[in-house]
Amino acid sequence: MAVNSTAPAGVFAALRVRDYRIYWSTGLVSNVGSAMQGVALDWFVLTLTHSGTALGWVVGLQFAPVLLFGLWGGVLADRYDRRTLLLWTQTLYAVQALLLTVMVLSGHAPLWLLYLLSFALGCVFTVENPARLSFVTELVGRTLIPKAAGLNILSLNAARLIGPAIAGVLIGAIGTGWVFALNAVSFTVVLAGLLSIRPRAREARAGSRPPWTGAGAEGLRYVAARPELVGVFTIFGLVATFAVNFPTTLTLFAGRVFDVGSGGLGIMNTALAIGTVAGTIAATRGVSPRVRTVVIGALLFGGFEALAAVMPTYPAFLALLLPAGFTLMTLNTAVSAFVQSEVSDAMRGRVMAVYTVISMGGSPVGAPAIGWISQHAGVRWGLATGAATAVLAAVGVALWLARRSPSAPDPAALPISRSVAKGRTPSLDHTPASEPSTGGTPHD
Repeated sequence: MAVNSTAPAGVFAALRVRDYRIYWSTGLVSNVGSAMQGVALDWFVLTLTHSGTALGWVVGLQFAPVLLFGLWGGVLADRYDRRTLLLWTQTLYAVQALLLTVMVLSGHAPLWLLYLLSFALGCVFTVENPARLSFVTELVGRTLIPKAAGLNILSLNAARLIGPAIAGVLIGAIGTGWVFALNAVSFTVVLAGLLSIRPRAREARAGSRPPWTGAGAEGLRYVAARPELVGVFTIFGLVATFAVNFPTTLTLFAGRVFDVGSGGLGIMNTALAIGTVAGTIAATRGVSPRVRTVVIGALLFGGFEALAAVMPTYPAFLALLLPAGFTLMTLNTAVSAFVQSEVSDAMRGRVMAVYTVISMGGSPVGAPAIGWISQHAGVRWGLATGAATAVLAAVGVALWLARRSPSAPDPAALPISRSVAKGRTPSLDHTPASEPSTGGTPHD
């Protein structure tokens, strides 16, 4: 099936490509299982320790490897076959879920071992995420990148809509151990999907593997040369680090503020996910995301999160989670589509590794920090701190870009070796420059 030079209209246009359709649908099943496990693990740790700080550490340790080793994950994604990397990482995810199952069901789940498994999960994610994000381009071609980027986020948030609701019921009915077991089974679906995909030929990349020495830093230089990418990543990183700590904050609101139990926690996650799914669909309709969209999205998200932090009742809190989720996904989808459209194919894995480090590498700092604030100053202050960070980041980046000189050349027209040393004209209205198709077509 050939990829047209003009992207088809419609939010779900990328699903017309056979291989991407298989990849997306099987990934949705696995994402639901992972969302179930996330809620189950958070609840298990809270009931085991009764500590917001411990909960924050479990969440943060899952992303510590992203901060430590994230750039190397991008190098692997640019050097090796991405489908093979995904097969290995999905298998390791399944093993981790099985270990959790055995630990919990056997009654031997010490906190230090939960910390260790959380860290191991993050190590796998460090390789899997840039490979997964880069692999999408090989399935749909460049013209469908904005649509596919939006659909990827839609899959994650549809899973967050379905998974927590199921987990909230199953935790009370069968226990957290069996929720972990169901997640382990879900990875067999995505493995079968990956094996059924017929990859595009990649002979052109085989002879251009990046060297190990300095390859990760090259991705940083590539981003640093583009002011809009720096601004977008700054907002995204600060929001992801301090404002998006819902595994910690929602669990504490459910257990300490509103006393609604695991079922109420599932409803909270479902309300948030309804907003995120709606926001993703709305954002995906636009094929040319702008920096302005990112700034406005961060401002609105911070505002709604601040309002949620002061809501006195559980229903009012749930109501605010809907627009908070909507504006968060407007922000996230715009960032993902903008970055995917900006980067050249030769640098894609490494830049998406930078994206991964920025979006999740701050969690080892943010999650424990928000957990500590929630523990000592109050849960509402933990959520409000993240909201303030989002607003200040958006205002600061908007002012910085507005004051930049508009005289710099456009690096998109330059070779990679020159573009990493030069910057693009900064503008809040900048949209990603279109680039020609890479020439390959996915099989159907």
